[in-house]
Amino acid sequence: MNGKRVYVDTNVLVNYFTGQNDDVLCLDYLFAKVRKEILFTSSLAKIQAISILQTKKNNRKKFTRSEIVDCNKGIAMNFSIIDLTNRDIEKGQEENNEDVEDNVHLVLAEKLKCDVIITNNTGDFSYFRNRIIALTPKDMGRVRKIIK
Repeated sequence: MNGKRVYVDTNVLVNYFTGQNDDVLCLDYLFAKVRKEILFTSSLAKIQAISILQTKKNNRKKFTRSEIVDCNKGIAMNFSIIDLTNRDIEKGQEENNEDVEDNVHLVLAEKLKCDVIITNNTGDFSYFRNRIIALTPKDMGRVRKIIK
């Protein structure tokens, strides 16, 4: 196990709880290899995931209140969670990248001194490639190489 600090984005949490194979394999690998003290997500990601999971989409059913509570317990058990502040939002707005919401996730990851962000939207973080490594759950080879 190494000391790489890892931040997990909203879309990975949602896909994990909806049983998307790559995301399940990736997070299960991280849960086995990375201590909770260096595996992070945020209150922003949690509430975004809740909002998405509580909404029916195409053929995905809406999660019940009890399922949402179970998801939240799973997040709390496996991740250290950083709270979002208004200053974090302001700092995200100061970044030149177009996607302000992803800028805020980057600000939170940097606040935690994370080396890696796991996201299904690595392109959204390409602007920050000199500041953080963005990996997708589909790229388990790179995930395993960086996070041993």
